[in-house]
Amino acid sequence: MIGRDLLARLPRTFLPVLNDYLRQWDLLFPAERRPIRATLEYLAQLPPAEFDALLAPIKRVESQMDLPGWQAGTEHLTIEATSVLARSPRYFEWRAEVARLFERINAAVGENPYARSPKLVVSLLPAGLPLEAEPLWPRLARHGRWFELERPFGDEAAELVRALAERKPLEGSDPIEHTWVIESEARFSALADCANLTVLSFEALAPARNEFRRRMNEIDKDLRSADETFDSLRNLKIEFLLSGRIDKDARLREFIRHLFLSGNGAVLFNNSFVQWGAHEALRRAQPQALVCCFGIRHKLKPFSSLVLFEDQNRANPVPDTPDPAGSLADIQVLCDYVSLSTRGLDSYRDRTLYVFAAVESEMILLIAPPGFAGLAGRGVGRLKVDDLVQIAVPWLEAG
Repeated sequence: MIGRDLLARLPRTFLPVLNDYLRQWDLLFPAERRPIRATLEYLAQLPPAEFDALLAPIKRVESQMDLPGWQAGTEHLTIEATSVLARSPRYFEWRAEVARLFERINAAVGENPYARSPKLVVSLLPAGLPLEAEPLWPRLARHGRWFELERPFGDEAAELVRALAERKPLEGSDPIEHTWVIESEARFSALADCANLTVLSFEALAPARNEFRRRMNEIDKDLRSADETFDSLRNLKIEFLLSGRIDKDARLREFIRHLFLSGNGAVLFNNSFVQWGAHEALRRAQPQALVCCFGIRHKLKPFSSLVLFEDQNRANPVPDTPDPAGSLADIQVLCDYVSLSTRGLDSYRDRTLYVFAAVESEMILLIAPPGFAGLAGRGVGRLKVDDLVQIAVPWLEAG
């Protein structure tokens, strides 16, 4: 896909990340491959003079930086090398030039048609929360409309998820881009038989989480030890720690590995797993529909809560105690973070229909993108889950 001559002409700072992408090409999602392929094909066809002029500003800044000894075969960016790059007085100038470069390339290449497809994001609160304690999503509610259902949403949530999973896929899309569920408990794992549905459960991933946490606890207090531990985790065979379809799909196995290595809270806390998993799925896999199912976390225990990867049950033998009030406060913020993740991505911004619901509530909040015609009116409306299905599925299938 890329000639060594092209690789040798690229800026030095691009080599570790690009080599890492190429080395793991079969593990990347289609949404990750498309821009890399388009960028490299665009650069490869440029006349030498235009190529040199386009990359000259970045190479000029690089020549004034004290960079690590990256070579053409350097495979990934270590924590130590990243810290060297970030401490450079020219770091922000370098970042600005990189941003300008990709703005020019993206403008020349154009947007992938699939990225413009309609999207849907559902955030679901668990049972057992003190919902009467405070208004739900006060900031987000200013941008949407409340609807009342005939019965609590949790009674028929599976109907919506199955309808999303079984809808017609967009032409030319990969099943991994269709519908994702990221959940605290294994609530929708039984639906994983749907061919176009990807389900990741914090509860079901306990064996993998525990192994990652155990190894992370062995990190000494220096960057070299962290790099050595993370290198060992990058090479750890995790198939035996997984089950179902995940252990057979290399892309999902590596997604989970990356999730645990890049988001510390995802290894320890159920709702951090849901939020960070959603962020990474939106950024990398870019599913057309995403369902985030939060849960009730346990209260943090004294003398263990500040230890980064510590198993609280090992550090403090006091029995676990659910924390509904703290969970509600956390989840409200994390729902905001999920919506912020979509607004930071071109493929979701102004193309996403949001559904915010709670298992035990008859009220749901819908936020529609500009130009969406299915939610006209003001005040509190009335809906059935069937109505919601008839709104969401045609919206997604419109392409």
